[in-house]
Amino acid sequence: MDKAAFVILTTVLVISVILFGAVHAYAYSFVFICIFIASFIIVKKNITKDIRTGKYTYLYLKTDLDILFYLFFTYLVFQMFPLPESMVRTISPGALAVGKIARSPLFEFEQARSAWFALSPYEYPVRQSFIRIVAYWLLFRCLVETLNSRARINTAVAVILMLGSFEALYGLIETYSGHGYILWFRKIVYKDDVTGTYINRNHFAGLMGMGVLLAAAFSAAYSKQKKRRGEIKTDWKKSFRTRLSELFSKDRIYAKKILVITSGIVMGLGLILSASRGGIISASIAMFFMGLMFLFKKEHRRKGFLLLAMFIVTFIYAYNIGIDYSLKRFEHISGDYETRERYALKTSEIFDDYKITGAGIGNFQYLYPRYQSSEDKKQYFLFAHNDWLQFAAEAGIAGFVLLIAGISFYIYYAARLWKARNNSYSICLGAVPFAVLAAMGIHSYSDFNLHIPANFMMMVAIAAIGCSALNLEKRHHTEKIRYQYISLDLNRKGILLFLLFTGVILWSGIWSFRHLAAESLCNTVPNSTLNRERYPSIEKVGTAIAWDGKNAEYRFRLAEKLITARNGESDDKSRNEYHIKIIDALENAVRLNPFNAEYHLRLGWEYTYMWKKTDYHQKWLPAADTCMERAAYFAGEKNPNQHAELGNYWVMRSKTIDPLNLLWDSALNRAGWHYGTAIALEPADRKLKEKIREYIWNFYPDEEFVKRVIGEGEKT
Repeated sequence: MDKAAFVILTTVLVISVILFGAVHAYAYSFVFICIFIASFIIVKKNITKDIRTGKYTYLYLKTDLDILFYLFFTYLVFQMFPLPESMVRTISPGALAVGKIARSPLFEFEQARSAWFALSPYEYPVRQSFIRIVAYWLLFRCLVETLNSRARINTAVAVILMLGSFEALYGLIETYSGHGYILWFRKIVYKDDVTGTYINRNHFAGLMGMGVLLAAAFSAAYSKQKKRRGEIKTDWKKSFRTRLSELFSKDRIYAKKILVITSGIVMGLGLILSASRGGIISASIAMFFMGLMFLFKKEHRRKGFLLLAMFIVTFIYAYNIGIDYSLKRFEHISGDYETRERYALKTSEIFDDYKITGAGIGNFQYLYPRYQSSEDKKQYFLFAHNDWLQFAAEAGIAGFVLLIAGISFYIYYAARLWKARNNSYSICLGAVPFAVLAAMGIHSYSDFNLHIPANFMMMVAIAAIGCSALNLEKRHHTEKIRYQYISLDLNRKGILLFLLFTGVILWSGIWSFRHLAAESLCNTVPNSTLNRERYPSIEKVGTAIAWDGKNAEYRFRLAEKLITARNGESDDKSRNEYHIKIIDALENAVRLNPFNAEYHLRLGWEYTYMWKKTDYHQKWLPAADTCMERAAYFAGEKNPNQHAELGNYWVMRSKTIDPLNLLWDSALNRAGWHYGTAIALEPADRKLKEKIREYIWNFYPDEEFVKRVIGEGEKT
């Protein structure tokens, strides 16, 4: 069981890296499910039975990272759990406002005054974040348990170093041969950069940085400690043949060391030629930090020179191959800094609106369009390019404090253990997690490496290697890992904790599978490497909803397909039936994800098509007005077409109002403002201006009137 789990976990690491960093649903869902399977194998192994009493006991491993994960599990559940309106108003007024927007405008007046709201208005991304954190936590726990000997640790390190070397060599071959492919996928961006099997050079650089640090520490682990003065003896009379035979002698330490150093140089070469400035800077600082750690150990100071030598050799090779391009990218660092600074400022606005508990972990991509700068119009952002600031916006002050507290707890106890160790193996490998944390923390200031599953899993795997190495002890000529376990009596109270632990694993595994099944039918997670069906049938979308009904995008896709089907119908009865289904799908989409301006916009237009209803002016039109106001609230300055659509609505709406009524002027002013915003976002788009003119002309065939509406909007 132990060996089977270890094989599964190491295979998972390899697959996650090779399959584009596991950024696509089919990749991360598969590797997560494998982790959950390996976890159940370890659970089965740790259940013991007392032959005399017949009682079952479960041995639960204690690790230094447990407290961090426990805090986050609790916090994520807290973000999803409905709370009384008065409490949400106190904790997060922004979440309360958005939560009320999620209500259907048709029945808003019927809602109970004492309604309950979640701190995260959109639950689905928080749930997905919960599953990911469970997978990462279990990967760490299972690796720590299976890395129970020096041989196992060496195997895990060898797998990672071979994987990193393969990635670097593959990337070098594809880039400098001119082939330009990533497996079966032809490169679209970063054609001149080494990216391995990753799509983004920065994420490849993150992997290479971790690999270089691990190679440096592993090679240092096989270096002999500095001998005392007078003990150094060198036999200069040895022949070359004798030295060569000793190199590949029985223990083969020197041969291993050369191979490890070579792999480090290869990965260092890949790191530099990836042209990732953040990756190069963060890895260099982390290497320097690891060297400083060795200075605290008098017997290991000489190993700092080894780290320096690795980087010098890597730099020489890179220079001969062509480092000029990588160096030139540093000349443009100020311009890119301004762009990243703009993203950061807009992300900080989200933090200001959801300061205490955040907007919900995973919700950044859905909320950011409202805050997006006009300079970034028509762009879609999944991440803020600053993991620290994005996490603060999604988790708030409370979540950020928990993160810092958890990391500090881990560093404190791991550092105490590292300080107490004396043997070279434990000291060198035990220092790697600190260096990797430093590298990823620095790089995450300007990128989103921690949102790449393969890189996060690699960071967790190296942390597990360091933890196992620090707990490796030699007793009576044998080496064993000393861990602390909690014994849970499965015949008494311990069964509740056991069921909670296994229940979380089972629940996460089931929802990972359901997510994978739904995405295979209707793709909503960005996927550039597979030729997926862009417009699946109504039946497929409906099945996707049955698999995973919390994903709002499925509801919107269903509404789009129903709209297409309705437009092809000529029978009024059939069209009315479609109206009801479309409205139901859009209302559910808004209820699940109130952040999306397009959902509100489409729903508002659908309400206007109910003009045959007797209560049209009393119920449906006011509901449409509310939807358009909500759409305007979330639209921001991202999409000029959305503002043009909103302007069209208010022009149409003005025709239902008496010109002597003050609401008539209000509707036209709104139309003018949205038109003006659309034109300001696309000042050179003549077709957009012409479409706006034509639409207004259909309702008000007066050129001066058209100019007045558009002109007032442009002035505004």
